[in-house]
Amino acid sequence: MVRKTKEEAEQTRNAILGAALDVFCTKGYARTTFDDIAAKINLTKGAVYWHFKNKPDLLIEVIKQNFYDNHCKIKEFADNVKSLEDLCEVQVKIAKMVVDDANYRRFLFFARFHMEWSEGIVKTVGNAVREIRDIPLKELKELLTSFQKSGEIRPDLDVDDLALILMSLWQGILSEVLSNDSELVRFPAMVRKSFGLMIKSIKNVR
Repeated sequence: MVRKTKEEAEQTRNAILGAALDVFCTKGYARTTFDDIAAKINLTKGAVYWHFKNKPDLLIEVIKQNFYDNHCKIKEFADNVKSLEDLCEVQVKIAKMVVDDANYRRFLFFARFHMEWSEGIVKTVGNAVREIRDIPLKELKELLTSFQKSGEIRPDLDVDDLALILMSLWQGILSEVLSNDSELVRFPAMVRKSFGLMIKSIKNVR
């Protein structure tokens, strides 16, 4: 057997991850087998096992790869947020990403609606992805804390509660859009309006 180069092995690994998400979205996680994933990209089941020892490990890497790839894109325009208005614009840009990027939208749909989050899977996968799951909320809390210290946010508000409310607002609109294609085109405008109202209610009037 010809030994693969590191680059070829990485390409194969990425192809497996892409195929896994495709099949997960089509058949669901529980019904997907390594044979299904291998057949999708003309590999043997053994080739899939060479890269991933079991299906939960593969699921963890699918989640991590898609999260970090999209988080890096978001960070490109989120790192310069200086005000609540900037934060609103970032949420609008993320909404536009969801509208424009079918792969990102497919991953979000799978994670929210097509993944069978049984108690066993949560126990197996949960610890491995907990850190990345908490990153957006952690970053939002840090921003809101800085805005409150600078006097932009009312001092009587609890930042932890506020971050959770804003995150829940985003996730609620996202879930509605992902489950109803006819609402997709309105997503950025819906985010701008809802976050604009929230910002108006929490902004410190000096």
